Amino acid sequence: MLLVCVVDGILPPAPAETVMVALGAVAVAEGEPNVWALIAVAALGGFLGDNLTYSLGRYTRLGRLRESPRPKVRSFVTWVTGLLLRRGGMIIVACRYIPGGRQIVNLTAGAMEFPRRRFVLFDSVAVTSWAAYNVGIGALAGNWVQEQPLLAIVVALVLALVLGWVAEQAARWWRARTEARVTAAAR
Repeated sequence: MLLVCVVDGILPPAPAETVMVALGAVAVAEGEPNVWALIAVAALGGFLGDNLTYSLGRYTRLGRLRESPRPKVRSFVTWVTGLLLRRGGMIIVACRYIPGGRQIVNLTAGAMEFPRRRFVLFDSVAVTSWAAYNVGIGALAGNWVQEQPLLAIVVALVLALVLGWVAEQAARWWRARTEARVTAAAR
């Protein structure tokens, strides 16, 4: 679990959420592993991965995406930098839940030299809530079908997919609403 969450902090396709949800379901259905230990290990792995990505942004050329020859990449990084400057904590916590988003935000935070102490504080909140959320989904499903751990895993994964879909729809609605306000203000 620790290694999967560290890798997930660096590479978007790592299956950390899936593993946490599945292990949360098994933990409640079977009694092992301990749910609280699972949350702690997942949070620690996420924290280490995020801070490694922050360091890559700060100390390597990977963080120099704002100098990319691709205009869309440059404008995206400029936009993320602006968000971090205005609402750093909120962005770091919120993007923890967005596959790919957390890596870009953490890399950009390092590249723009976002204060390390603030990053550590906000990232601690982000990874702890993220781990508790994902393990909690699995635990909830495991509690529903305690007698059948494999069914608990399936129910937990379906529940996680539905919640992710709902969150994505809410994010789309929010973006459309924000764009409409910006368009209306520009008139």
